[in-house]
Amino acid sequence: MPPMSEQINSPALSMAWSLAPWDEPVCGFPVIQITGMQVLGPNASAEMLQFEQARDAVAAGLVSCRLPHDRLTESMLLEDHGFRFIEMIYAPELALTNFDVGDKLALLSVRRACEDDMPTLLEIARTAFNNERFKMDPRLDPGISDQRFQNWVASSLHHAAQELYVISDGSRIVAFFVVELLNDGTCYWHLNAVAPDAQGKGYGRRVWLSMVMQAADAGAQRVRTSIAARNHRVLNLYARLGFTFLPPSMTFHWVRTIFKRQ
Repeated sequence: MPPMSEQINSPALSMAWSLAPWDEPVCGFPVIQITGMQVLGPNASAEMLQFEQARDAVAAGLVSCRLPHDRLTESMLLEDHGFRFIEMIYAPELALTNFDVGDKLALLSVRRACEDDMPTLLEIARTAFNNERFKMDPRLDPGISDQRFQNWVASSLHHAAQELYVISDGSRIVAFFVVELLNDGTCYWHLNAVAPDAQGKGYGRRVWLSMVMQAADAGAQRVRTSIAARNHRVLNLYARLGFTFLPPSMTFHWVRTIFKRQ
C-alpha cells in the first residue's frame, strides 16, 4: 500500500502530512512527518482535530514537523498540541563557480563505496551522529538514531539517486558522504560523517574540500546540505570554507506517551 498522505485545506489551517515508512521498522511504531503547515485564521487549533484523528487512527508514536524559523504562529500552535522544539537546522550552500580549493596536495582519496566497505561505514554510522534529533530528544531511545543512520547508509549503496562515497587517507577510511546530484545543478549532501577515531586530527577540512572537488568534477554548480545548530564544530567548518547560510528552520516532535523513553 502507498504511504498514507492527507491534508487540511480550511479557511483557518492549511496542513499536509504523510507516513514515513522507512522509520517505522527502526522505531517500532508508525511515524508521521508534517510536510507543510500554515495558520490562516483564528480557528486553526480546532482544525487540528482532523490531523489528530488521522494520527491516532494509524497509532503513530512520533510526529515530526520542520518549519521556517520565522513561523512563530505555527510553532505556537504545535506546542499547544503537545509538540516540543527539538532543534534549529541551518542550510549551508557553496557556489562552485570560481571556487579555489587551494592546496590540492591536502585532498584525500574519494571513491564510490563497495560492499567490502560496508562493515566500516556502518560502524561509523552507528557511532558518529551524536547531534541528531532522534538522539537529542530525551523521550526517544537513542538506539533508534544509531540504527536509523545505519539503515540509511546501507540503503544508499544501491540507491537509484543517492550515491555513497568513501574518503580515505591511504588505506584508512576516515569519512563517508551520501550525496545526490539534483536536476538544478545542486550537489546535495544528505549525510556525512568523519570516523570517531579520525575526529580532532585535522581531517575535517581535508575531507570537506575533497568532497567539494568531487562535486565540481561531477558538474555541480553548487553544494548544499543541512546541519543542526548544536553541531558547532562542523558549522564553523562550513563558515571557514566560505559557505553561506540560507534561512534556518525549526524541528518539532510529538511523541505518544506510551512510547516515551523510561
